[in-house]
Amino acid sequence: MIMKRFFIALILCTSLMSGMTDCSSDEQDYSFYIKVGSGVSCSELAHVVAVYPPWAQAVQGYDSKLGNCAIAAFAVGCEFLHIVDVELSIANRSTFEYRQFQTPTTGGASYTREFDLSVTPILFTVNLLGRGIPHLNMDVADGKIYPMVGAAIGMSNLLITNFRTTGLPSTGGSAPYESFSAENQYTLRKNFTYTIQAGLEYSHTDRWAIGTGYRWFNAGDFTGPEYQRTGTGAAVDLADEQWQMRFRAQEWFLEFKIFI
Repeated sequence: MIMKRFFIALILCTSLMSGMTDCSSDEQDYSFYIKVGSGVSCSELAHVVAVYPPWAQAVQGYDSKLGNCAIAAFAVGCEFLHIVDVELSIANRSTFEYRQFQTPTTGGASYTREFDLSVTPILFTVNLLGRGIPHLNMDVADGKIYPMVGAAIGMSNLLITNFRTTGLPSTGGSAPYESFSAENQYTLRKNFTYTIQAGLEYSHTDRWAIGTGYRWFNAGDFTGPEYQRTGTGAAVDLADEQWQMRFRAQEWFLEFKIFI
């Protein structure tokens, strides 16, 4: 509902501001572009919930942040009237790391729960630009600097790899090495995703533009692996006892746009 209202507000603002532009009739009112982007994604708490039983209760609990990682993005889009742009993008955030040291509440040896997470969204984005709006841009050298605000919706691939519990005491053939349990090689989830962003952009002589700003990224709630292998090699179907978790992040982005 929030995203729907945000997109409606963007469309209304675009309609209102388009009447205020001073573009002459012989100017091209749209420009296609390609965009490459980078940045840093800083994850929030994963809000991991593990059902007991079968998952053992721990003094430290299961919740933990997933850390930070770099962003690599590519997009194609079109800018209209220097007021709004729309684009389709794909990006990769790889790899976030979940590491949670645990001590069982019942006593015994400690261990570490862990997995890696790669997030790859495909998004449709709408940005409102101050470039073509009076009093919202400033001439700098041969270009303009102006604010931008936007939102995106789409789908993310959430790839969980190296899911396991490590650091357990040696058992049987694992001696002298530590053993493991609850292993899963990879699990792929697909989730609805939305983002909201704001920042500044500088456009140079209608040839290229560079922008930077803040983005809120939400890939929603998802479940962990269903099928796992224990330390003895037995296969286990967790069914409704999978981990419940979520992915949300605060991000800084830097994007370079080339008009074609």
